[in-house]
Amino acid sequence: MKNPNAKESDVITQSDWRLQGQDWLREELLRYERYAPVRQGSEHDHCEFCWIPFRTRELPGTAREGYVTQDRRWICDTCYDDFKLMFEWVLET
Repeated sequence: MKNPNAKESDVITQSDWRLQGQDWLREELLRYERYAPVRQGSEHDHCEFCWIPFRTRELPGTAREGYVTQDRRWICDTCYDDFKLMFEWVLET
């Protein structure tokens, strides 16, 4: 059932270009943290939805903080906000 208080622009549909089969992220435990590469020599990772790069240094069009799974999959702030209800994520406290 559609939320009557939701604006049309707030409703994310299954046809959103960022949805590419990430069902394995459903109900994942996430924590918010500053990006740090898990592998030595790795320069960046990408948001699992929009592919914005996560980097340790500030560059235009990149993210330095975001939501991360236990196996180090990153989700940017925008995609988290857009998909948190659809994917029913749990935030680590």
